[in-house]
Amino acid sequence: MKRIIYFALLILISGVYMGCSENEIELYNQTPRINFYGNTHLRILIDTDYVKKEPYSVDSFTVQIQGDLLKESRDFCVKVTPNSNYKNSVDVLLNDKYTYTSLDTIHQVFYFRFTRPEMKKGKNLYGCNLEFDLDNSAHKFDKGLVEKNQIIFSVRWEIEPDEWDWEWGDYSDAKYMFMMDILGHTSEDVEDIDADKAKVVDAYANYKAEGNPPILDEDGNEIASSTTKTGEVGTSYYEKVYHLYNKFCCSSFVADKLL
Repeated sequence: MKRIIYFALLILISGVYMGCSENEIELYNQTPRINFYGNTHLRILIDTDYVKKEPYSVDSFTVQIQGDLLKESRDFCVKVTPNSNYKNSVDVLLNDKYTYTSLDTIHQVFYFRFTRPEMKKGKNLYGCNLEFDLDNSAHKFDKGLVEKNQIIFSVRWEIEPDEWDWEWGDYSDAKYMFMMDILGHTSEDVEDIDADKAKVVDAYANYKAEGNPPILDEDGNEIASSTTKTGEVGTSYYEKVYHLYNKFCCSSFVADKLL
């Protein structure tokens, strides 16, 4: 009885081993296949991106070879497809084809450009799919894993700096964009805050004098107004009252001396 059980186990183990060997042989004898590494990629644009005013930004995606290492370089193609989960799409500029050349590894990074989306109020998210173009004659890989055939690429603006100087008053994206438009640099690069404040205040006064509509922040308040409690750009209400108070006191002091 023990011998029967022993032989039965031996046959079972041999069958499993042979099955695994066959699967391994089948896996590594496949034609070259390619997958995206990862499922999503979010690019966050910050204040330094806004200041540059460049129409395009550069980003990247990573691909992964399925199976053995390649023995020679091989081309593949990527296309843009819409993603219904995003109200706003991204204008991505891809190469006609990419060439996988890292023959000693299964991963390689590739680069592409995308048009910098318009900076709007609120946390607008722009997105699309990057997908292998399997029907393109220049694509030399067979289809890989279904779930790795595309990657979601999204872009979002987040220009608020980590530190905001209270001398500029309450923060808003609209105010900060106007400041950067005038100064040509971010708040972190301010060297003479008094000179920069004067430049921004004067620029907004001229903007309004030309008959332009007021610039409103995310709450619908004008970013600068001499008739509202928010004060002028870069001047808080309390700071303005303090300066008026000093001016009044100094004037009284001078008048007393003259008398």
